[in-house]
Amino acid sequence: MKKLLRLLFMLFLLLVFAAGVSFIYFNAVPVELRFAGRSLPPLPVSVLISGAFVGGGLLGLLCGLRLFQQARTRVELRRVRRRLQDAEQEVDQLRALTLKDLG
Repeated sequence: MKKLLRLLFMLFLLLVFAAGVSFIYFNAVPVELRFAGRSLPPLPVSVLISGAFVGGGLLGLLCGLRLFQQARTRVELRRVRRRLQDAEQEVDQLRALTLKDLG
């Protein structure tokens, strides 16, 4: 059973590879992209679309690994630590006051 699944998986990978190669072969016309007054050098359509898929996949992996959430948590932790430090400093100043300073 495992050999059959492995064979089907290899066949699937071969089909995906063949589809990718044929996509690149049939979409080799260079296209110039313009956006917001800037333009990219002419690149084949297949490179642009493949790059978009790869970029989206990598961004999805980063989001899946929660790297962005961890960065946001670190920023929030830094902010809370700063507020704690300010509060502790204020408490120390209040403890240093005498009754004469209050009246």
